[in-house]
Amino acid sequence: MTIASTFEPGHILVQAAENFKEQIEEESDGDVSVEISPGGSYGSEDEIGEVVSEGGVEAHAAGSFPYYQFAPEYWFFGCPFVLSDYDQLLSVLESDEMQEAHDTLIENGDQRPIGQQIYRGARHFTSNTPVQTPDDVSGLDLRLPELEPWVQTWEGVGASPTPVALDELYSALEQGVVDASEGGAEQISSFNLFEVQSHLSLTGHLIANGNIYINEQFYQELDESQQDMIMEVGQEATQSAAQTSQDREQELIDELGNQGMEIVEDVDTAAFQEAAAPAVEQLFESTWAFDLETVRNM
Repeated sequence: MTIASTFEPGHILVQAAENFKEQIEEESDGDVSVEISPGGSYGSEDEIGEVVSEGGVEAHAAGSFPYYQFAPEYWFFGCPFVLSDYDQLLSVLESDEMQEAHDTLIENGDQRPIGQQIYRGARHFTSNTPVQTPDDVSGLDLRLPELEPWVQTWEGVGASPTPVALDELYSALEQGVVDASEGGAEQISSFNLFEVQSHLSLTGHLIANGNIYINEQFYQELDESQQDMIMEVGQEATQSAAQTSQDREQELIDELGNQGMEIVEDVDTAAFQEAAAPAVEQLFESTWAFDLETVRNM
C-alpha cells in the first residue's frame, strides 16, 4: 500500500506514516509493505483526498480536511474557537455521537481513519504588533486558507480575512499584502515567518490535528487479521506521533523567541471566545450538526 501526503518529509503527519510503515512491515513479516509518498506528488490535500476516495492510492496522511471534504456538517472540530484543547478534541471525536461523522466519511469519501487524531499543535496569531484582545485584530488583513467557516469566524472577531495560498504566505507578509497570519509553531518556524513578523501571540484558537486515512474498499478486501493489525498499528503510530508533536511544541515556540519574535503570553482568550461566539453559533445553526453545548459536553 502507498500512503500519500501533501506535507513534506519531517512533518509530523509524514512521521506518523513512517511510524506505521516501520511497525506494520515488521509485525506482518513483510506481508504488508508500505511506500510513503510525501511532498504533494499526488497533489494538494483535497486532490489526494479525491484520489484515495477513488482508490487511486490506498491511504493518505492528512489533517482534518477529509471531514471538511466528505462530511462537512461534522467539521466543527476543525474550526477556531469551538474546542478548547486536545483532550476535548479526542473526547469529541471518540464519542458515540461522532460515529455519525466517521460513517459519513466512509460513505461519501470511501475512507476511514486508522488511528487517533494526531496532535499537530495549537494555532496562534503572528503579526507586527502584540495581540492580546479582539480589539487588537480589528481591521487587520489576516491571511487565511480558503475555508469559509474560518473566514466567517474571524470576520466575527473583527479581522479582515484575505485568502492566500500557504506557499505564498511569506511573500504576502513581506510585501504587506496581509498584516498577519495564524498557524501552529511548526508552520511559523518552517516558513521562517520570524523574518517577516515580529510578534507571536499565543491565542491558541484551534487545535490542529490529522490522521492516516485508508481507502475503505482496499481495507474491506483485507482479511480480518490484516484489518486488525492495521488498526492496532495505526493506533500506536498515531499516538506516538501525537506525543512527539506535544513534546516539541514548546521547544519550537522557544526557538521562535530566540530567533527574534516577541512571544505574547498575556492573551485574553476568554474575550476571543466571547467575540467569536455569535459566528460559531450561527455556523452550528446553519451548517454543522449538533449544537455548541452538545459538542462541549461530548
